[in-house]
Amino acid sequence: MRKNHVVLDFMSFPIEGKIEMGRSVEVKLRGNALFANPDVPVDDIKAATDLLESRNVAAMTGGKESTALMHQAEEDWNKKMRLEALCVDRIADGDSAVILGAGFNLAKQPLPATRPEFSVELGEKSGSVVLRHKRIDGARSYLWQYYEGESPTDNTAWVIGEVTPQASVELSGLTPMTKYWFRVAAVTINGTGEYCVPVMQVVI
Repeated sequence: MRKNHVVLDFMSFPIEGKIEMGRSVEVKLRGNALFANPDVPVDDIKAATDLLESRNVAAMTGGKESTALMHQAEEDWNKKMRLEALCVDRIADGDSAVILGAGFNLAKQPLPATRPEFSVELGEKSGSVVLRHKRIDGARSYLWQYYEGESPTDNTAWVIGEVTPQASVELSGLTPMTKYWFRVAAVTINGTGEYCVPVMQVVI
């Protein structure tokens, strides 16, 4: 799993959100033993947030100068908060509790890749497909079937492609540019189990 780290999401917050974030970070860092000497002193974070808040209020009345001063204060706030976030990230060294305890958010962890229970992929040769199913406990063999055409409503039209001891197979000799449906069932000591939900694939 990728190591946890601080996300710089606050850089795109609206000004009101930045002010709220600045207050939270100030409170959580002040007196926090892990950050006794942060790269940006907590008082500087407070001052930058105070200034941003006051200039945001002043800009509400309109005027180019007050708006320009607000943006200037926002740039200064962004710079200080970014440096502080990098400091927290360095000290936390992947500890999510430390990051959250400092008032910052975590970057989202990527979801682990999950393989579908039953998959159909085109084979390397024209008219072939590779079928795979997660191994089924107790399976002595796997019965692979295919159906040519539109939605398989006629259960008697399914054709047995292969019977294999492993949970994968390559079927060949299929008609290119044709729609096929595929399914598989495990054969155990108790007989043939239920077929999986069919998967459609246009063979090329």
